[in-house]
Amino acid sequence: MRRGRFAALFAAGLAVLATAQPGCALAARETKKSVAETAPRLALVIGNASYAKLGALSNPGRDARLMAERLRQTGFEVTEVADRDLKSLSRDVDEFANKIRSRGPETVAVLYYAGHGIESDGVNYLIPVNADIKRRSDIVTQAVSVKRIADRLSGAGNALNVLIVDACRDNPFPPGVASTDTTGLVPMGAVYGVFIASSTASGKAALDGEDGHSPYTRALADAVVVPGERLEDVFKSVRRQVRLATGEQQIPWESTSLELDFYFVPPPPPPSQAAQLLAAARETGNVALYDLLIERFPASPEAPVARAAVAELRKRAAGGEPAAASSAAALVLSRARQTQTPEAYDLVAALFPDAPEAEEARAAASRLREVTVLDSAGPTYEGRELVQFIQAQLTRLDCFRGDQSGVFDVGTIDGLRRASVLTDERFLWYRPTMAALRALKKVDAGEGCGRHKIVAVPRCLRINNEDFCQ
Repeated sequence: MRRGRFAALFAAGLAVLATAQPGCALAARETKKSVAETAPRLALVIGNASYAKLGALSNPGRDARLMAERLRQTGFEVTEVADRDLKSLSRDVDEFANKIRSRGPETVAVLYYAGHGIESDGVNYLIPVNADIKRRSDIVTQAVSVKRIADRLSGAGNALNVLIVDACRDNPFPPGVASTDTTGLVPMGAVYGVFIASSTASGKAALDGEDGHSPYTRALADAVVVPGERLEDVFKSVRRQVRLATGEQQIPWESTSLELDFYFVPPPPPPSQAAQLLAAARETGNVALYDLLIERFPASPEAPVARAAVAELRKRAAGGEPAAASSAAALVLSRARQTQTPEAYDLVAALFPDAPEAEEARAAASRLREVTVLDSAGPTYEGRELVQFIQAQLTRLDCFRGDQSGVFDVGTIDGLRRASVLTDERFLWYRPTMAALRALKKVDAGEGCGRHKIVAVPRCLRINNEDFCQ
């Protein structure tokens, strides 16, 4: 009976969260719409290395095998082919699109290509191994348009397609064939239902790595197996790693019109309410929280742990009275303030719907979900540009007085450390992140560092042989 009443209270609490700020709540739900974990996963992996007229490439074969292995590891049914001529490459794409269509609209498809590529007159092409390109006019008849491949995937009618091109390692073509001195693909317009990713931008060569793999594919292979990373975040991580690994000589790009979230490896399920209560009880050593867990979730795996802990605590402090329910609510709310997640605040509202703490918890959960929506929209910056924007905000808040050079130096790190106490939003003050930039933008200039003194606490971090304490 108690468990049934609790379920009803919890559902009511969630309903309040959804109706308190309808615009934000609906937007949050939209951003969280994901491809089902059970959706079919198909991949076509192509490695073109043995070119008849352009010279052999050392990495594409190994890169293709590595990506095939990682995609299989994340649940994809992989078709792996190598050294495709024009006829075979075109047939591979058509057969893959037909296979996607046959698996149904829920299917997720990845097409990965490693080999030569070229941009001509604003159009990107993949180069088959039998291509004999001597003049620019040969490209159209002897190569396969990336746009054609994207359109073919889009026409399959499935939920999501990812087209990855790790090409343009050098310029093997005669003078005047390529649009620039080095090869490189030009960023493309969005194709509905297709996420298009290229290892490098127009006019830039994709570099060979030192471990037998290109920096792009190595970073991608590592990123796709990280749990809980959305598709867009995977490629942001790849771009950052490639930019750093190549000294900013190679910067990948993506084009997308997707409306769904996708995870190569889904995030772990959120902790149950009983698990959250047990964590709060352990952190505080409060008997009332253990009692609450035992009362509300008597059949949970955490309940025996709580009973043993309560017995031990009462043995140590004989005669002690358990804390009141309102005190337990305050403790759970205090922990939610520390963790700063919507789920932690949801726990307060669900367990103590009539307590004064519930109102604050509902408002905080709604605000965090609104921030999530805002963080998923608008422009994003990286590298030197991101650091310059952060430095501009730190200057506005009187937390930084150096040059806005875009170099993430000691002064910038110290400014971010000081600015981190001006906001309740959490960000890594020792790294340049969009979370930090967005948090700083929300701080009023009148509440800047000039009005706040930093209180030293024993929490330090060593960065580039410099000690920073917060």
